[in-house]
Amino acid sequence: MKVKDENLPLKQFIYCDSCKLPLTGYLVKKKGLYYYKCRTKGCSCNKSAKALRTTFTEDLKTYQLDPRYKNIVKEVMTYTYDNITKEIRTQKKSVKKTITELSTKIESIEERYALGEINSAIYKKFKDKYESQKQELQSKIENPILNSSNLELAIDKALNLSESLEKIWLDGDLKQKQNLQNLVFPSGLGYDKSNDRVRTPKVNAIFGSIPILSREISNIKNGEPIPVNQFSDCVTSAGFKPATF
Repeated sequence: MKVKDENLPLKQFIYCDSCKLPLTGYLVKKKGLYYYKCRTKGCSCNKSAKALRTTFTEDLKTYQLDPRYKNIVKEVMTYTYDNITKEIRTQKKSVKKTITELSTKIESIEERYALGEINSAIYKKFKDKYESQKQELQSKIENPILNSSNLELAIDKALNLSESLEKIWLDGDLKQKQNLQNLVFPSGLGYDKSNDRVRTPKVNAIFGSIPILSREISNIKNGEPIPVNQFSDCVTSAGFKPATF
C-alpha cells in the first residue's frame, strides 16, 4: 500500500547525504508512525518522520527574519538590487545601440543587393552574419528587470514570508509545504545520519542573506549609522542577484 505523501512532505526532497539518493517513506502500522529511509540496500539511513520534521524546521528557522530588522533588510536589498541592475541597464543601452547599427547594416546590404551592386553570395554571407549577431544581442536583453514599484512588492512579499517560515510550513498543506521547501532550498537537503543534521548545499539568496544581515545588524549599537553599502557587500557575497526574484 502506497504511503500518503501528506504524512511525508519531505519525501524525495531530502536525500541521504551518504548515498545522495532521495529518501522515501513508509508506515509502521503497529505503531501508527511514519518513517523516512534511504533506498540504498544496506544503508542504515532511517529516521522517524516526526523527528526529521523537527530537524528540518529547526534549520528552516535559521532563515527566519526578526521583524525588528525588516526595514533595514529591505533597505539593504533594495539598495543592492538597484546597484546590480544599474550596470545591467547601462549594458542594455550599449547593446541596443549595437542592435540599431546592425539593423542599419542589414537595410544597407539589402538596398545594395536590390540595386545590383553585390551578388547573391555576398548578400547572403553578410546578411546572415548581421542577423546572427543581432539575434544573439537581442537574447541578452530579453530578461526583464523589475521596476521600482514591482521591486518593492517583490521584496515585501519575500520578507513577509521569511517572518513566518516555520509556521507557514507547519500549517500548510502538502503543496504549500513542498513549494516553500523548494523556494528556500532549491537543491533539496541532505540528511546526515551520523550527526542527525540536515545539510543545505544551496539556499535561495534572499533567505540566505537574512542570517548574515541579522548578525551584522545585531552588532550595531543604538544611535550608530547603518552602513547600508557595507551590508550590501554581505548580501552580494551570499549570491543575491536579480534572478533571485
